[in-house]
Parts: sequence; C-alpha cells; structure tokens
Amino acid sequence: MTTSGDVGTEFAPEVADDPELAARIDDLLHRACSLARALTGAEQAALSVDLDGDGRATRKFFNLSQAYARWRDFRVDPRGLGLHGMRLEPGEVVRLTQEEVEAHPAYGGFGDVAADHPPLRGWLATNVCGEDGRSYGLLQLSDKAGGADFTADDEDRVRELAAFAGATLDALRAARPDAG
Repeated sequence: MTTSGDVGTEFAPEVADDPELAARIDDLLHRACSLARALTGAEQAALSVDLDGDGRATRKFFNLSQAYARWRDFRVDPRGLGLHGMRLEPGEVVRLTQEEVEAHPAYGGFGDVAADHPPLRGWLATNVCGEDGRSYGLLQLSDKAGGADFTADDEDRVRELAAFAGATLDALRAARPDAG
C-alpha cells in the first residue's frame, strides 16, 4: 500500500492561469514519485520542481511506503536544508550508502526539524532537467527496502525517469496557448 501527499506552494503564474495544465503537471509528478519508488524499491521518494526558475513556485510531491506512513503529514520545506540543498548537474546521480549519508557534511543540516524528519537510510538523487539542460528540480529516494543499498541499476532507472519527467515538463510548458 502506498501513501502519498502533495505539499507545495502555488504553481508559477503562467501555469496557475491554466488549471488543465496544472492538473497534468500534478499528475505527472505524483506518477513520477510512485514510479521512482517502484523502480528502485525505495521506501520514500520526494520530487521538488520549480516551474518558473526563481524558487517562488515550487511544487513538492512525496510517495511513501506504509513503513513511512507516520511521516505522511510532515510539512517542513526541505529547500536548502541538509542533502536536499545539493545542486546537481544535468544527468548527474548521487548515490550514498547509509554510512556515507551520516558522514556527509550536509546530513546534519536540518536544524530544529532533524528529530522529526523522516529517516534517510541511504540516498539516491538526480536532477530533473529539460532537454535544453534547464533544471526543474530534484528527485530523491531513500531507505531501500530490506536495508539494501541502492545500485548502479537504480541509478540508471532514476536518471532515465528524471529525463523523461523533464522532457514531459518541457512539452507541457510548450503546449501552453501563449507559448511560442
């Protein structure tokens, strides 16, 4: 059983004016989180995208396994905190074991909310980019089922999924009536 929740601010102004486009983007992001978990066996997936490029209109989606259900309502904006603040190049994937997560200098960056934050038992993340290299945001997974570490195959799957999501976001933005 999967629980998922949407946390985030409003869409970018050009998307907010088009409810159909906003709904299509929401659907894409929900599905990307679910698929990322299914492809890798992760207990949690988080996807944060910034549609306008300035951080004012960020959408965040989480997909949590039943093991993570107690954090379903966790609503702290992770932007810039801990590992969530990492900047990745287009196509770059970062894969960390639990030991590497705990040793990472950014691991303790959650400040006052560290005790309430869902656990990060291993971490896999990649940038969601458009075909022109435009960065939309970060797809992150943690806590692979059974205590296993993420693999090179997981990296490949997440990289491909993020590229597909980025290309789809490009297409949805280009389909706006005022695009062009």
